[in-house]
Amino acid sequence: MKNILAAIAAAAFLGGCAFMTPKPPPESAPPPAEGPPLDGTPDVDQVPEADSKPADVALPDLKKPLQEIPGWWVSKIASGPDSQSVRRVELVFQANGAFSGTILREAAGKKYFALLEGTWRLEEGHLAVILSDGRARTWLFSWAEGMLILRDGEAELQLERMPE
Repeated sequence: MKNILAAIAAAAFLGGCAFMTPKPPPESAPPPAEGPPLDGTPDVDQVPEADSKPADVALPDLKKPLQEIPGWWVSKIASGPDSQSVRRVELVFQANGAFSGTILREAAGKKYFALLEGTWRLEEGHLAVILSDGRARTWLFSWAEGMLILRDGEAELQLERMPE
């Protein structure tokens, strides 16, 4: 029996056996596909270099108020003859030359609205308005800090553009 054990030990030492043979290394997973990592961090190759210049893009000047008549306007200040009864004026000037609006007045403790409708056009620095009943009025207009200023003699109406 000693001879059998000695022969097995010699065979294991010299020739090896199945449990002693090294296993081949496990197959590794395929390399990850090209693209950004799944955790949202940018890949080093995708980070732009510090000296690269951004594309030139023209941005609108957000500080400069829009100086166009068409739009919705609401009064801030009304002054001049008969202005003490005016509480609010709202005007909508359409690009096609039509306009409409309301005037809220207060007289003898009562408030009432007057409706306005007609056409408008620009004439050499003036805003000419013709109401649907045929009355006409021409205002000298100017701009101040985004406000549309309409003047006719002593009367002045300062209007603020409303978002549409």
